[in-house]
Amino acid sequence: MTFKGKWDSANLYGVIIARGFCALIVLLLFCTLSLAKGGSYHTEDRYKPQHIDSLPPEIRNTIMRRCNTPRALHDFAKYSENSHRIVLRFEYFYCDQKASFCKPSGCLHEVYSSSGGRYRLLRSYYAPK
Repeated sequence: MTFKGKWDSANLYGVIIARGFCALIVLLLFCTLSLAKGGSYHTEDRYKPQHIDSLPPEIRNTIMRRCNTPRALHDFAKYSENSHRIVLRFEYFYCDQKASFCKPSGCLHEVYSSSGGRYRLLRSYYAPK
């Protein structure tokens, strides 16, 4: 048996095609695994309506009068004094309407205090970002 007889052109093409097919399978496997591990960059919208829904009713109603579909980041409402004082920081707030809560001088902050079981607005001011 000669070398030429063992590796004729039909066998050579078959080997090349088989190796190419194997390489394609390996490549697809690695691509699939990288996507399964988070390779696809999909960001979650961190502005959530739940951060508004968890506010006390009187504060939530004030927000809803300003914006029909309010959403906020986790840092929008800061609680202190055993939840008797709430500071809303509007740099962490998003509203679909044209209302703007930030100016060049800073963003709106509102301080609410609980007295008699209800929250009342103590003061509002613009604080630098």
